[in-house]
Amino acid sequence: MVKPFAWDKGLDYEKTYRQILNHYRQATRDTSKAYDIILLTQLRNGSRLTEAINFLKKLIEEKPFKRQKYIKVEKRKDGYERLMVLPEEIDKKELMRVSYVIKEANKWKVSTYCKRTYGFNTHALRYALISYLSQKGVAPQLIAKITGHKTLDYILYYTQQQKAEELLKDLR
Repeated sequence: MVKPFAWDKGLDYEKTYRQILNHYRQATRDTSKAYDIILLTQLRNGSRLTEAINFLKKLIEEKPFKRQKYIKVEKRKDGYERLMVLPEEIDKKELMRVSYVIKEANKWKVSTYCKRTYGFNTHALRYALISYLSQKGVAPQLIAKITGHKTLDYILYYTQQQKAEELLKDLR
């Protein structure tokens, strides 16, 4: 058996989304609300943490307000941009109310918050979406486009490893 990557915590997309959303709705501190918005955005889009932060900053700064924007993919040198969408549960008023926290957010603060609050690394959110889409039968080429991967190698390796292990476990 191949040892899982450090970031692969096998998070269930829907369960994790509900967990963060419930925490967001119960939070009383602006910092918690803002960081949960960032994490929900990262999970919803399968993005890197910095891409989610940059996306939200762009939404806050640009007029007129739109719920989606194209964002430059962090690790690509070819200038590729991907579409990102604000989770439907987050309204403009709430986003603007915590915008001062989001403007000051960085990946170290948010990743520390995520680890302490939820017990997993933020990059696990990216792969929760990849796993979810793969289980729903979405083609690896589309998953790569959605997540901004330049090649299919990583997507195929990750999703095929999961499927192979599931098949082996389910053999009778």
